[in-house]
Amino acid sequence: MKEVVSRHHKDAKVYIFGSTARGTYTAASDIDVLVVLPGKIDSDSAARLKAEVLLEVNAPIELHVVSTEEYARWYKRFIDERELLEIA
Repeated sequence: MKEVVSRHHKDAKVYIFGSTARGTYTAASDIDVLVVLPGKIDSDSAARLKAEVLLEVNAPIELHVVSTEEYARWYKRFIDERELLEIA
């Protein structure tokens, strides 16, 4: 997944969070993935990136693509940083 994202955004940070990161996932769980990109992100670029990742990764993924600013303003409030695992 990181490879797919890095093809278009070399400075991207990719994280897993939610039940997969906590170790409480079940067979019915999806994998929550957060992609944090520097600068502004338009909705078309985010949609293209999501589509490409979903086509190449054969897993049930809930993909969130946000800017660094949007992460700091919104996501950081709701995701416990201890449960945010960076994909290297």
